[in-house]
Amino acid sequence: MQEENDVLLRQIKAFAQGLGYLLGKGNGSAGNEIVFPQQATQKLPNQAQLEQFLAADALHEATSFLFSRRYAMAEEKFIALGMWYFGTLNKLSDEQLTQANYSREAIALGLAQLGRIQRGEA
Repeated sequence: MQEENDVLLRQIKAFAQGLGYLLGKGNGSAGNEIVFPQQATQKLPNQAQLEQFLAADALHEATSFLFSRRYAMAEEKFIALGMWYFGTLNKLSDEQLTQANYSREAIALGLAQLGRIQRGEA
């Protein structure tokens, strides 16, 4: 009922219906939906093992494990895994990193190494 009284919501609904009609090439489908993409839930290769290292605060071992997988998978998967891993590390607090005897500098070095690999320099 609220969308019937709200001008902006009516315009969005009309736009979605028109877009649905155009995309459906006018096949007369009765209902239109706007579907927002979900985050991918499929894990990268070796991500589960890295999560176990993270849970145990074994960050140096996790980093060594990550780079040991470099030639065991496609380069784009390795880069994606590395970006996920170092992104996860970067979300940790300074206190958590200190407790695991890890530093922000180590994260930066890992990201730099990934960059060199991606550019074909390493």
